[in-house]
Amino acid sequence: MSEKQTRQAAIKELIGAQMIPNQETLVELLLAKGIKATQTTLSRDLNELGIWKGPEGYVLGNEATPVRATKNELKKVLQSLLVSAEVASSLVVLKTQPGRAQAIGYELDNIKLPLVVGNISGDDTVFIATRSEEDAMQLKHELENMI
Repeated sequence: MSEKQTRQAAIKELIGAQMIPNQETLVELLLAKGIKATQTTLSRDLNELGIWKGPEGYVLGNEATPVRATKNELKKVLQSLLVSAEVASSLVVLKTQPGRAQAIGYELDNIKLPLVVGNISGDDTVFIATRSEEDAMQLKHELENMI
C-alpha cells in the first residue's frame, strides 16, 4: 500500500470508529498511529474519500447514510451556530460562526422545509432561496422562533 492509501485507510477507520470534531484532532489521532499529515493533505484526502463535516464532526459520506434531520436537530444547530438572519429579496441570509455554515446547510437540506427551494453554504454564510419575499420573511421568522 502506498503512503497515501495507508493514510486514507487510517482516516476512514478513525472516522468510522469515533466522533472526530475537527482536522486538528484527526492530525493528532493519525500521528498516534505513526502517520504524519498536514491539514492541507487531510483536506484533500477528506474530499477524495467523500467525507464531509456535519454538525457533530466528520461523517463517512459514501458509506454512511445521512440520518434524516428533524426540526429539533435544526433547532439545536441554529441555537449553537447562528449569529444573525436577514432577508434579502427572496433570500434568507444566515451568518454563522466561522466554519459552521455547512452544518446549518446540511440540516436545512435534510429537513426539507416547504418554504426552502435550496441553499448554498459557504464558510460562515448560508444563502437560502425561497419562492418570494413573503416566503423569505416567513422562513426567517420560523428560524428565529426555533432559537
